[in-house]
Amino acid sequence: MENYSVPENISQVDLSINAFTKAINYTEYPPSKASSNNNLRCYYFKIGTVNGQTWTCPAGYFCLTKETKDNPKVRCPKGFLCPENSQQPTYCCKGWYCPDSTRAYPCPEGKWCPRGTVKPQRCFGLGINKCPERTAQAPKYGLLWVFLGFFLLVGLFFSYRKRKTRIRNAKFNNLLQHMMESKEDRPEAVVINRKKYDIQFENLGLTLPNGVEIMRGVTGEFKSGRSCCIMGPSGAGKTTFVNLLTDKVKRTTGEVRINGKKGSLKKYKKLIGFVPQEDVMLRELTVKDILLHSAYMRLPTSWSAEQKKEKVFEVLQFLELENVMDSPIGNEEQRGVSGGQRKRVNIGMELVADPHILFLDEPTSGLDSSTAYEVCSLLSEIARKQNMTIVSVIHSPSIQAFRQFDDLLLLGKGGRVVYFGPVDKATQYFERIGFPCPPNDNPADFFMDVTSGKIPSSLKADFKPSDLFDYWSLYNVNKDDESFRIFISSRTKYDLFKKTHLPKSADEIKVDPVIAFFDIFRDFFYYILDILEEIWENIYGFFRYIYVFFHNTFALCSKSIEKIEYDPVRSTPNVFTVFWLDFKRACLQIYRSLKSFFLDQILHLGCGIFISIASQDFTYLPQQPKELCNVAPLNLRNVCNEPFDYITFAGIFVALGVLFSGMSVGSGTFGNEKVVFWRDTSAGQPTISYYLAKVVADIPRIIFAAIMFTIAFILLFPYHSTFLNIFCIVLALYGCAFSMGYFLSVIFDKKVVALASTGFSLAWSLVLSGIIPNLKDIDGGVLKHFRFLWDISAPRWAIELFWLREVQAREYELDINNLPNTYKTTTYPVGFLYIVYITIGWNVLSYIFMKLLHRRHQK
Repeated sequence: MENYSVPENISQVDLSINAFTKAINYTEYPPSKASSNNNLRCYYFKIGTVNGQTWTCPAGYFCLTKETKDNPKVRCPKGFLCPENSQQPTYCCKGWYCPDSTRAYPCPEGKWCPRGTVKPQRCFGLGINKCPERTAQAPKYGLLWVFLGFFLLVGLFFSYRKRKTRIRNAKFNNLLQHMMESKEDRPEAVVINRKKYDIQFENLGLTLPNGVEIMRGVTGEFKSGRSCCIMGPSGAGKTTFVNLLTDKVKRTTGEVRINGKKGSLKKYKKLIGFVPQEDVMLRELTVKDILLHSAYMRLPTSWSAEQKKEKVFEVLQFLELENVMDSPIGNEEQRGVSGGQRKRVNIGMELVADPHILFLDEPTSGLDSSTAYEVCSLLSEIARKQNMTIVSVIHSPSIQAFRQFDDLLLLGKGGRVVYFGPVDKATQYFERIGFPCPPNDNPADFFMDVTSGKIPSSLKADFKPSDLFDYWSLYNVNKDDESFRIFISSRTKYDLFKKTHLPKSADEIKVDPVIAFFDIFRDFFYYILDILEEIWENIYGFFRYIYVFFHNTFALCSKSIEKIEYDPVRSTPNVFTVFWLDFKRACLQIYRSLKSFFLDQILHLGCGIFISIASQDFTYLPQQPKELCNVAPLNLRNVCNEPFDYITFAGIFVALGVLFSGMSVGSGTFGNEKVVFWRDTSAGQPTISYYLAKVVADIPRIIFAAIMFTIAFILLFPYHSTFLNIFCIVLALYGCAFSMGYFLSVIFDKKVVALASTGFSLAWSLVLSGIIPNLKDIDGGVLKHFRFLWDISAPRWAIELFWLREVQAREYELDINNLPNTYKTTTYPVGFLYIVYITIGWNVLSYIFMKLLHRRHQK
């Protein structure tokens, strides 16, 4: 080591390592030395000697050299210990606290004091950790009692709720038993002067922008009091036909009449029931819960609550579901009702709405032949007894099930009619065109084989399946002509008639390339038009609601004014009533199962514990005084001038844990029931009521999640602010995390939403946290154009709030004009407002995308 000569004037600063080594004496603090307690003794840097010379320094200051005008004594900042004759400051020792930097006091019993403590922290032991004198770290194991008490209270709540549910179910069972005893036969359900709705359709067609025909020339009539089945091979357009008929898809040709008047079935949405192919319903609820909710949502407001309950009980009895009405629907994991019973519930959801028209998409799919026959028989009975128009898309029914229907619409590939008429006359028609059905064959399977071209014609050797479309058109022209069979067997006569009378096939149609190009934008145009139409309907509905409200209010005061209905077709519950009904259903979903509720809380608890373990040594210590850093080696000066700050990283960990667990749970709010939402919306449910009801029902979950995470997080983390401060930050962040989960579940498929949630958590908690990259670096680079992303990042504001409260609670001296990461003391409490705004923004985006995406399913 190179030797340097010591200057005669000791006030001259000597930067040599040798001089500094001699000038510093690492000495035990006198009160610590005099104490018999060997736990966490305290040391400080006492002035030593240089060339036999020394100097003094008053308490509360440190003196690197002998005090002169050029080298004055330096005040010791808060959080440091500078007893008398201190050459350098030292952080207040572990197990001690230094309120004024002049001296250190042993941390009293019941308190804990980490390094740099200005004010002792209260020990939270609850009888487990009592914090003896000079405690430097105090894990809050007493919180385990809080966890135990919380889960005990939750268990008692669910037990009480289960008891109330049993009592309520018993009352319903007694009421149903009374109804069954008062009626000998199965009821026909409540009927309120049901009006007949006959649906006529003519020349329905759909052509894609590329010129491909999906459907053409479908003409016929569905009559009330009759059931009709729609059959055809794959690609025949059975579901497409129903969508065209109900205006779920814009048709390119054709028109629909209701009772002889041109119109749209959209106008009668509240009178139409649609049973999807899949059993779309909330599997957590019971049969009775599902049917009651459907009845309350869709029956007229003029009906009393008792009438609606009676309607539900009559449908339960009519569908023979009274024995399982208190059973959950069930899924792959939870045992519930059988497949046939679930199919009956699927139909019952529409029957309790007292529809006038009922569409069903493959109601026998997935059922055995016996159950399928029961379903088809039930549909036929409903049509006759309730004078309802029933249309079912059927795939390969048994002979018994097939004969339950009154009419048959048979479509071929390409979406054209092969036959439409009574079921009992279909065999006669096919025999007439050269396809006699063998006596022992199932007519439905035989017709499908003929349509697919698997059976040869007895009249034409060169028969093609596409000829069936022409046969039907020819039959409608020459229906009573006895020479029909001879006519179609003559190739020359047939081709001549086809050329002059029948529409051209898809291959013969020439597509104008200019028109085809502009047709590409047709779907987009219809999409925008559909959105504008819905906006107009909502505006019109809002003002009409106000008008009807005031009109009927005046009608109460004046007998000369008659009341008017809000909806001339059927007045159903308004948005406020729908909100309440959806809210009660959402609460049943969330808070009925103790197991699922506990699993959610364990997820939040686990994330909090993991974050607590990872951040148990994260703390904040102020930077060294600049006078000391100025004489530090050059390569250490930057480190010396920076505080020992791990609070920001603790904030990042908290944000990451909250966003991950919050989005994981929140994504299930809407993601697990998209198809249920589509079904309910297509039946007339207001989306805004549904969305708000689900969000409000999640509020207790958000609060419980914040409590669980906060308690778990502070278990090991050495926080200095209050539990309430940390809880409020975590609660605000959880609200935003749930909203982000809503957004992801709306735009992503259920299968990938978990992966998207992980990516979102990392992006917003790490990249957009304002730490890495630092906000100071963003303003000067390319990222300055994307600065708004950090402004709308809830974790960024949550981390800043967390940092401010934790650092301010340590009572150190802060330069409020030079805080790290562009932080400002004014962010608290306005940062909470920013997070609320961001949360509202995510909810608005979720709602908008819920409306914009999958619009066809919502019609």
